[in-house]
Amino acid sequence: MKKLFLGALVLLLAACSTKIDEGTTLTPEGRTFHGIIAEEESRVFLDDQIRLHWNAGDLITLFEGITRNKKYKFVGEDGDNAGDFEFVSQGFGTGNDLDRYYAVYPYASTTKYVYGTPDYIQYTLPATQTYVAGSVGKDANVMVAITADLDDFDLRFRNACSFLLIRLWGAEGQTVGSITLSSLGGEPLAGKCQLVPTYGGTPTLTMTGTATSITLSCSEGVAIGTSEAEATDFWLVLPHATYAGGISVKVGGYYGGEQTFTVDKSLTFERNKYKRLMRELTIPSSDTNMGVDGWGDGSENEGTAE
Repeated sequence: MKKLFLGALVLLLAACSTKIDEGTTLTPEGRTFHGIIAEEESRVFLDDQIRLHWNAGDLITLFEGITRNKKYKFVGEDGDNAGDFEFVSQGFGTGNDLDRYYAVYPYASTTKYVYGTPDYIQYTLPATQTYVAGSVGKDANVMVAITADLDDFDLRFRNACSFLLIRLWGAEGQTVGSITLSSLGGEPLAGKCQLVPTYGGTPTLTMTGTATSITLSCSEGVAIGTSEAEATDFWLVLPHATYAGGISVKVGGYYGGEQTFTVDKSLTFERNKYKRLMRELTIPSSDTNMGVDGWGDGSENEGTAE
């Protein structure tokens, strides 16, 4: 009997050892999710039709049936509007079960799932965005996805924010170093927010942060076009909301000086749409303290990012 028991124990240990050596796992980290930008949506890389696409290596937060933040990476190529995401890593600790999958672009270790009425995902909108030619800054535009259930691995991403397109032109030598957007009525533009995705519907974003300005950094300087027809585009991402007091846009010259434009009327920025403001920049290269200027007649244009 003793020999039989020892033999069974050896067989059991051998079986366990074989399972470990083969790398067999029952954890969900081996899953591959398919990320899709909804047909009516837009994202980070602009094409000629104002559609936006994924960049290779983009990172997302995935709540993989549990309230634990996991990092997944896009394994497609620049310009793809769909492709696979594979597991990278996960934070420490445990989480509570969820009945479906939730995803947020871009990845942040501080993003978390919060139980409430309703439940929401807490995310932090950055106060600084980085200029990218012909597009919004990398990691500036937040998108969310939600699946039907735990058997659905298609992440259909939808935008949670709105956009401001600033088109600038001026005499040769006009070079932009930064653009700062401020809400004149004190509405928040950056900081913590609550994201609530809806399966088959549009997500909502509610700001809880208090920062009333965001800055687009052009660290290497951006020389602008010399005519209205050759105007240079600068994209900013901002929460969809009504800015009752209007907005101001301060353009900092790369070589010094600044020029501030204002729109002192109520403006409503809708989710997944953009407003376009055009202006001639006239910062003298020797000036280091320009005053406030206007937006002309305050005219505006808008379109849908799709």
